[in-house]
Order: sequence, then C-alpha cells, then structure tokens
Amino acid sequence: GAALRATLAHLARGPVRTRPYFNSTPWGGRWAASELGFTPQAGNTALGYELIAPEAGVLVGERGGPQVEVPFQLLCVTHPVDLLGADVHRRFGTSFPIRFDYLDTVGGGSLSLHLHPREQYMRDVFGWPYTQHETYYVTASEDGARVLLGLTEGADVDTLRRQVEDSVENGGPVPVEDHVQSHPATVGQLFMIPAGTPHASGAGNLVLEVSATPYLYSLRLYDWLRKDAAGASRPLPYDHGFANLDTGRRGEDVVKDLVQQPRTLRAGDGWREEVVGALPEMFYAVHRLVVEPGSAIPDDTAGRFHILNLAAGEGAVVETADGRTHPLAFAETLTVPAAVGPYRVRALGDTEVRIVKALVVEP
Repeated sequence: GAALRATLAHLARGPVRTRPYFNSTPWGGRWAASELGFTPQAGNTALGYELIAPEAGVLVGERGGPQVEVPFQLLCVTHPVDLLGADVHRRFGTSFPIRFDYLDTVGGGSLSLHLHPREQYMRDVFGWPYTQHETYYVTASEDGARVLLGLTEGADVDTLRRQVEDSVENGGPVPVEDHVQSHPATVGQLFMIPAGTPHASGAGNLVLEVSATPYLYSLRLYDWLRKDAAGASRPLPYDHGFANLDTGRRGEDVVKDLVQQPRTLRAGDGWREEVVGALPEMFYAVHRLVVEPGSAIPDDTAGRFHILNLAAGEGAVVETADGRTHPLAFAETLTVPAAVGPYRVRALGDTEVRIVKALVVEP
C-alpha cells in the first residue's frame, strides 16, 4: 500500500539500522550475552547477524508501541539507486553486496579451519555471481587469542590432504599449524580473507566479519574433532575446499597482503580516516574513522552506500545534510544509503571513537 511504499522511500534516503539477532553453534562464546545482554536460545551467542541483507529486517513503528518488521531486501528492490548507488546497482543488480556480522568465541572454541569458493568456482558450482570474500576485524579478544590465516612458507598441501582424510576416516587430530599461520588477535587488527585462503578465528575472540554477502559456503577442512549437540560430526566438504585452496600466497606474502597496517587516507582537526584493508581482488575496502571526543568527521557517500560499525568508544551520532540524525552505540551497525550524500559522524562521550567503515570500490 501507499504507507509501505512511502516508508521504504524514506528509509532508502537516510541512515538505517537493521534488527540484530544471534544464533548458537557448537563453537560459540558468550561475549554478546555478557556484554550486550542478549539471551541465547541454545547456550551461546556464536553468530551475531548485524546486517546480512537476505536475512535482515528493519523495525518500523513507535518505541514501546506497535511495530512491524520490513525486509531490508525490499529497499534494495524498490529503491536500488537510492540505497546502493547507480554504479553499485549496475554491478550487483538488487543484491546488497556487503554484510556485517559477529563471530563470538569468547568462552567458546575455535572455528573450523575452512575457506571459501574462488570466483569462477562460486559461479559454476554454487550459482552466485560474486564470491564470499571476508575480513575479520578484532573487536575484543582474550589474552593469547589467535587467528589462523594463510599457508606457512613450507606448507605441503598433499600432506595436509592426507592428514585431513585420515582424520575423517580414523578420528585423528590434524597438526593445523604445520600448514597454516597463527597470528595474534590484537584488538583493532583487520585480517583480509580473500576467497581460497584457509582461516579460522581462534577461541577467545569477538571478530566483526566485514564480508561479501554470500555466507553459506564455508568449505571446512578440519573441525577439531568436535561434535554437535546431537553427538555427530559436522560435514567436512574437503574436496570442495582443496579444489579452491589458494596455494600461491604463503609465508611472508600472507603477512604483507592480509595483515595490513593502517594507512591514513585523510585527516582534520580531531579526526582521521584510515584504510585498514584493501586488495585488488576484493570488490570492497575497509576503512576506519577515528574521532576524538568533542569532534566530528565529515564524510560523503559520493554515490556509493557506506556501512558503519562502532568498534570502540562510548557512542556517536550520524548527522545528514538534510537534518536527519541517527545514534550509533558500541557494537552497532548502520547503513548510510548512497542517496544521503554529505554527512558527518560526531563522537559522544569522553573517549576516542573508532568506527569501522566499508564501501564498494571501483573495479
């Protein structure tokens, strides 16, 4: 009806937050339960869905009063240019191409060692027009927590495959760190995970995944001999995994390419914007806005949507040129549609604010 169409038109031209929720898994932790107050249905808050377009909804209505949840995907279909931007719409159609979600292993276990399909394989075998590139941004971690990422210099893929097959048949452990590098999970570090790269977030981490929207194609190689709640092992589609394993990037190239150091893109009085991760083979980049107390950073969508997540600090307010405002609390995610144009982010509280920002880059 007219009311729904008017609501969608309004949402597509201003900052919008989707309703978050958490799912449980055998490896899940409890950070979101203890720090954010979520009550897990199955004992943990492993997967925090902040913004995954096919799953996400926007609550519309009055706080404390009647509300209705509108599918976020409706915004993409009815107002693709306003939401995505003309260039992104031409490239991705009505598919919203970036997702933000949490992986919570604080008080839990390590994720499986896995990777994601490379571009052509994703098209030919799984039918997606673009593939599941990922990144991990470490929001919180316990002492000694690690991230597994990329092959070691001396990794022997044939040996790894024999060990994986033996583990599946006989239940023996795989010496993962003989083949895959282990990196300290430093808060604020971004790990780039292009398709084909073996990886796993270790126990004791809260990582923000800033990733391409496909999220169902984890080609697991090893799951630490773990059982699910029913006592069964999870499927290990290792044939798909080894068919997609990138054996070219290893050793020092992993650190240089995938564990990048921040580079200042622009700066002003009390603020700066950093590039924390970008690769030629990935269609999006990850930036970070750093804003001192009492300051505000100007920005402009310049015809491409932005996604913001407050990774450190007490809070912020997003203010648009047409007078709209939207609060952003710690660990929350906000979409700034392409149609917004100029906006600014003002820091709240007495501590520095750090905001993770993602955007589609030109091919």
